[in-house]
Amino acid sequence: MEIIANLILKLLYLLEFFLFLRLGLKFFGASKNAFVVEQIYQWSDFFVSHFESIFPNVFWPKGYFIEISTLAAMVGYALLVWVFLKLFWRG
Repeated sequence: MEIIANLILKLLYLLEFFLFLRLGLKFFGASKNAFVVEQIYQWSDFFVSHFESIFPNVFWPKGYFIEISTLAAMVGYALLVWVFLKLFWRG
């Protein structure tokens, strides 16, 4: 059972890493025309789409903004995994 819990945690870490990349790219206004940026956005859109429109994005001067739906996704998936592990893994 511990192997499964470790695998779930590693998948969560990978998801959180990609969501953090998305958050940073959106914050700095990375070009959607760049292949790597486009791939990260496409891959992470599925995970962020469930959290769209919960809160409005925060816009700062000079074109910076924080995509709150990505932050909500990061917190939401971390809480979901935490609850899942607490319920089904007694270690």
